[in-house]
Amino acid sequence: MAADFSRVRMDALADLTGVELKQGGVLLDADFNEGVAIVDRRLRALASDILGRATHSQTTPDAFLLTPSGSSFTIGRGRMYVDGLLAENHGRADPAQREFDPLLAETRFTQQPTYEQQPWLQPPPALPTSGRHLCFLDVWERELTHLEQPALVEPAVGVETSSRRQVVWQVRVLADEAPPDVGCSTPDADVPGWAAHIAPSSGRLSTGTFEVAGVPDPCELPPTGGYTGLENQLYRVEIHDAGQPGGTATFKWSRDNGCIASRVAAVVGAGELELQSLGRDDVQRFAIGHWVEVLSDARELAQTAGVMRRITDIDEALRRIRFASDLPADLLAEPGLRVRRWDQAGKVYRTGPAGSVVEVQDLDAPAATGLVAVPAGTTTLLLENGVTVRFTSVGTKGFKAGDWWVFAARTADASVEVLDAEPPRGIHHHYARLGFWDLAAGTLSDCRGRWPPAAGHDCSCTACVTPESHADGSFTIQDAVDQVRQAGGGTVCLAIGQYALRAPLDLANVVSLRLRGQGPGTVLVAAGSALAIRDAMGVAVEQMTVIAAGAAGSAITARGVLGLALTDLVVAVLAANLDLPPAAIALSGAVAGVRIADNLLLAPDGVRALEGRDDNAASFLLTAALAIEDNLLWCTRSAVSLDGPVLHLLATRVERNQVLGCRQTALVLTGFGAPASSMRIAANHVQVPAGAVACASDGCWIVDNKLVATDATLPSVGIELRAGLDPTGADQAHLLANQIAGCTTAAILIASPVRQLICKLNIVERCANGLLMADDAEGGAVAIENNQFDDIGPQASTDAAALTAGILLARVEAATVAGNALTRVGTRAVGGGIRAALMAFGVVRLRAQGNRITALAPASDFGGLAAGVLSSGAYTQLDLLHNEIDRDLDPATQPRSAAPWAAVYVTGGTAAATNTTTGFTNANPTPNATAGFAQRFGNRRVLPVDGGASIVFDGDRAFVAQAAARADGGAAALLGNVFAAASALPLVLLQAERECLFSDNRCEHVGSTGGFAAVMLATQVAILSANRVRNNTDVAIDVLGARTVAAVANITTGIIRTPGGLPAAMQPLNLRA
Repeated sequence: MAADFSRVRMDALADLTGVELKQGGVLLDADFNEGVAIVDRRLRALASDILGRATHSQTTPDAFLLTPSGSSFTIGRGRMYVDGLLAENHGRADPAQREFDPLLAETRFTQQPTYEQQPWLQPPPALPTSGRHLCFLDVWERELTHLEQPALVEPAVGVETSSRRQVVWQVRVLADEAPPDVGCSTPDADVPGWAAHIAPSSGRLSTGTFEVAGVPDPCELPPTGGYTGLENQLYRVEIHDAGQPGGTATFKWSRDNGCIASRVAAVVGAGELELQSLGRDDVQRFAIGHWVEVLSDARELAQTAGVMRRITDIDEALRRIRFASDLPADLLAEPGLRVRRWDQAGKVYRTGPAGSVVEVQDLDAPAATGLVAVPAGTTTLLLENGVTVRFTSVGTKGFKAGDWWVFAARTADASVEVLDAEPPRGIHHHYARLGFWDLAAGTLSDCRGRWPPAAGHDCSCTACVTPESHADGSFTIQDAVDQVRQAGGGTVCLAIGQYALRAPLDLANVVSLRLRGQGPGTVLVAAGSALAIRDAMGVAVEQMTVIAAGAAGSAITARGVLGLALTDLVVAVLAANLDLPPAAIALSGAVAGVRIADNLLLAPDGVRALEGRDDNAASFLLTAALAIEDNLLWCTRSAVSLDGPVLHLLATRVERNQVLGCRQTALVLTGFGAPASSMRIAANHVQVPAGAVACASDGCWIVDNKLVATDATLPSVGIELRAGLDPTGADQAHLLANQIAGCTTAAILIASPVRQLICKLNIVERCANGLLMADDAEGGAVAIENNQFDDIGPQASTDAAALTAGILLARVEAATVAGNALTRVGTRAVGGGIRAALMAFGVVRLRAQGNRITALAPASDFGGLAAGVLSSGAYTQLDLLHNEIDRDLDPATQPRSAAPWAAVYVTGGTAAATNTTTGFTNANPTPNATAGFAQRFGNRRVLPVDGGASIVFDGDRAFVAQAAARADGGAAALLGNVFAAASALPLVLLQAERECLFSDNRCEHVGSTGGFAAVMLATQVAILSANRVRNNTDVAIDVLGARTVAAVANITTGIIRTPGGLPAAMQPLNLRA
């Protein structure tokens, strides 16, 4: 039954997504109901788009499964979605047969109903006794009020507060017999009687207004056109008898959406009924002369209209209404009787020419049925108060009983909601085939759709292969691939089982091919290569296991492919000891849009460039938009090896992979990066015996990786920037937020030129060196910031290393080293060699700021040299700002020591400049006044030459570190630093040929044994201010070779010694304490 609504205005063509309430606004029922309708439409569309038109759920696989049982059948419990509507069979309602459903946490019944026991078709039509018939499910939405469900009345207030919508389902049997060749996949038009039964109503309704003649009633508005009623109304037009316009179709209408209704309290007689209510007031009530419809639950669910009668008498006291003719006896016996008022009455008019009206029917006539005949499509009928309707049909189905429309009429603007040949708002039935019932054979097929689709047998599979058909040769995987190739594309589905391949699957020249297994249980076994993908486009291989012996090539080879997805695979290569072991996946030629994801690769090489064992393979690899992500690679050599003649275009991504077992560098991506390309190696977990990442490409991003070297006997590097095909190196490189541990060579090794390098937020521990720039490296702008280096150097006291560095920079134009923490650098080995937290060779402009260096070199005496900051070679500018450099973690406990340790050790002279300044020799090293020198640091020697440059010798190689074109040398600034140690060397040994600014520093050198000053500066101009120097020798600050010295506000334990002595005017400005 209909409810009391103000209007219904859900418009699917408006693409609305929700209803928003306004502050202080009036909330109408239409607003709330429209919001519910918007959400309902979205959910139904979503269910239909994903699940299809008729699908049962995977949690209730027997939903609406029909099982023959004698001359009837049972209906399986569960849920089925039909055009997005959820039809649910809860089981045969029996209070004694209940159980708890843990999925939805509710009660359901245990027994399956039979056809005769289904809840929404009582009594059910008789079943056929012979032939072959289609069984189907009919689903629709029903309007539900307190008339159908009395429990909707809230006893506390005594009224129904809101109505409901209910999904009704019925299992029916089509009367037409189906031939044997008609089945579940037969088109609707070829199933006898089916297309006609499911055809929707073709009836349409249009609304409008008509200017009618005036009436003498002074309370009514004058006829000015439009709606002339005095009340806002929601008109409902409903078809009573089916048929075509001008034929058998009839209708009734209500100005109150048909909501004036009551349940029947008692049947007094065949022509007299006692109602629960005669109405709410003098207007919305039953009255003598009204046409009413008497119907029951059974008639509504049987999709049959009620019986029309006219009220001839009313007993107000007993709430009884009487009719002139009796009601059918079978109707009176049915449960759920109710009466609904309709408002058609008296004479029925159609519009005529020139504003006239013509009578077409008289509902007061003795033979009147109370129903208005639906006229032909050119006729416009006048309902009342200027409201007009016109019926048309756009098909042969015509109007169906129960079709209804609603439209609003408003007094404020005399408007009537316009319907322009609109289809009915209801009732809309939705159908699903359940199966074909062959009564003679006693069988009933299953036409239900399932979700997810059955493996290898759903509509997405173009060809299906089983292990049996492949083994006996009746239909092999290659046959299926060839079939799809000829069809221009499709999906080949492989059932679970083992498939032996005598030759590699030939996937050459295929377009839009998907080769899909059913998970690891689908196994392809090959003596050599298993899949050969060549000159193809749009290929996907997924959800299977590939096992290759590896004697004749890699498991999967791809050459010349546009669009390739290798996903959810297990690839195992069982390779013998070959010169070039095979890979799990080998790429060659031009490949674009390749994605290798969510795989388990067990092979010598996981993903490799080129197939060296194939003479016909391409000798190069060109990649564009390559993605290798979310894989587990357990390899004996390399996990990803894109090395050699490889060209990268667009973005290359190697992300979120888990890598184990590699005894060579795990991730190698070298070759050449085209202009504007990028290389992103991110969020990988690499735990291998040897090196982790090697890259040689412009636009390199190496970020968020966990890199752990597990074998202390193998050389290993965490991140290496190599020289690829481009000898000039990379333009940009980012090394960000990586965690690196256990590397026996270096955590980060820069082995090629790089113009711009940013190294930030990395954590390095237990590595032989932190960041090293090797022989062939050089840099333009280098920024090393906010990293943490801990436990750097040989991991045993007996290990010997010529050089240990937390950070080593070589041949860099401008370097910024800021905010780093370097802890425990070279603390174990006590033998000779160089240990430095920050080491620079030939860095033109160095800025070290805000770094903290602690626990540098062994706490006991040791050989060689240790320095917090060690710089050698000509420079233009060197700034050490606000750094903290302590020999030990706790400077207060440092013992007296004869170890060669310095917080700052800087030499930067040229051959010309050393004639006028003082350098430091390399023997001890100690101050010396000789001109010209060569410095040795581990395997490296630095020789200053004329022109502001230095030659750095490294073994049998050499390079030139060229400073700026200043003939007067470089300048240094040491500001706000804290230096603390006990050693045989000064804390600060610095050579700045042009000038040195030494201010606001605190130096603690109280345990020294070498007899040197705490600070030794060799420069031409020295500015000393606001320093605090504590040491145990007579000289605190020693300035060598300076022509000009300014010393102000220093507090020292010893004197400040300068050539010629500190001027008398400055002596009072400095204090000894």
